[in-house]
Amino acid sequence: MSGPTTDLERDDLAGDGRAHSAGRLLAFVHERSPLRVYLTYAVLWVLALSGALHLATPEAPAWRLDLSLAAEVATVWLMLLFGRIVDEQKDLEYDRVHNPGRPLPRGAVSVLELRIAMAAVVVLVLALNAWSHPAATVVLVVDLGYICLLVPLDRLSTRVRDGLFLNLLVSYPVQLMLSVQIWLFFLDETGAGPRWSAPALISMFACVFLHFEFARKTSRRPAPGAHLYSNVVGARGAAALTIGTALAAVLIDPVVLRPWEVSGPALPAAWLPLTALGFVWMGARRFRAAGATVWPAALGMGFLAWFYLGLTVQSLAVGTVDISW
Repeated sequence: MSGPTTDLERDDLAGDGRAHSAGRLLAFVHERSPLRVYLTYAVLWVLALSGALHLATPEAPAWRLDLSLAAEVATVWLMLLFGRIVDEQKDLEYDRVHNPGRPLPRGAVSVLELRIAMAAVVVLVLALNAWSHPAATVVLVVDLGYICLLVPLDRLSTRVRDGLFLNLLVSYPVQLMLSVQIWLFFLDETGAGPRWSAPALISMFACVFLHFEFARKTSRRPAPGAHLYSNVVGARGAAALTIGTALAAVLIDPVVLRPWEVSGPALPAAWLPLTALGFVWMGARRFRAAGATVWPAALGMGFLAWFYLGLTVQSLAVGTVDISW
């Protein structure tokens, strides 16, 4: 017969429990927020928007690729992770029916563990920004709070939960505020003043993201119960939204960044973002092909990644860069 549990044994059990929870959370991150996707997205987003802001602001100093920029990438990645954790909880009822294999519905992680992870992310975000970028930190705090409000709003409002376009309208400010935060980071780092080009570039990034959003939820066939834009506006309507948002992004780029003013070896790089339209052309061609049922989501992501990479290369080739680690 075993005796009473000692304090040391209780500490060991608690430690085992914490280690088990940490392992479950790491497995969740690996499955639902893989570094190769989310960190790459954060790197491209920060570099592309920061670089474009420098190109569009003649009075700004050289674009500094330093630890401060790396901290900004980490911040955006943590915010994306926070949103993914909240989405897992927000979509639980839907996922129990349509995606029962995801971590939360199948019991691979608990709501409590996810909320502990959320608290840890908040602490890290504040630690990275509060001391050096107060204005950007205010936007981050508002964004974090807004993300959390989406969970009860989704549960209380059937219109928000089931209305795909209304849900997009309600949830997209999360991404929008992150672009605004990157802009405020740029202002802090450069001392530059606000310009009309900033909202234009933020709108361009919104169009790029919306292209991917529409592309991955467009089908030629109705799918009752599935969250597809084509279920609401039809296949042609959803395809038009997918193509239109990409065209809008590609049109804003030259208006703001004026690639025709570039000459010499940097000329090809100045036009590189516009070549992302090739992914749209391939996507439209495959969507119209006989036997195709959905817009290829990989090509939607390809447009986003190539456009952001093109902006980064354009900024590096055309602008002035200061690498100081």
